[in-house]
Amino acid sequence: MTYLFFLLINYVSGMPLHAFHVSVCEIEYDEKQRRLEITHRIFLDDLEITLTDWSGEQVDVLNPSDPKKLDQMIGKYLTERTSYSINDKSVNASYIGSEKEESVMYAYQVISNVKKVKSLKVTNTLLMETYDDQTNIVHIENGDRMKSLKLSGSETWGEVRFD
Repeated sequence: MTYLFFLLINYVSGMPLHAFHVSVCEIEYDEKQRRLEITHRIFLDDLEITLTDWSGEQVDVLNPSDPKKLDQMIGKYLTERTSYSINDKSVNASYIGSEKEESVMYAYQVISNVKKVKSLKVTNTLLMETYDDQTNIVHIENGDRMKSLKLSGSETWGEVRFD
């Protein structure tokens, strides 16, 4: 448990070298705007290798020759590798964009027209096709309640309930 905590602290701190494969997804329900705001944090080197394999093109996330094309590629990849169901109804997340910060890519999605979140099912297979040890941690905030999922291996989806 201490080792996992240390690894997560290193990930959040943005240390460029890592011997583990993890992404963190934060989902927050904005009741006033009636939407789910989704932020994915992915190591740049892991994303670059995965996008290169996935697209069949050489990808450079640090210095892309066409930043708009890279952003579109990230959006398409996220759309293919994540899915969501709210209150047992499948919903589409819209890709908003991405930004780099040190060794991490932040990628954003939003789900609009959400009246209330009683349950949320999340499928997240980001980077799992590249790394057998990939773990995707998902934190869901709904008002003052926070729940988390750990997705890895054959467990590529999870569900939380707030009722």
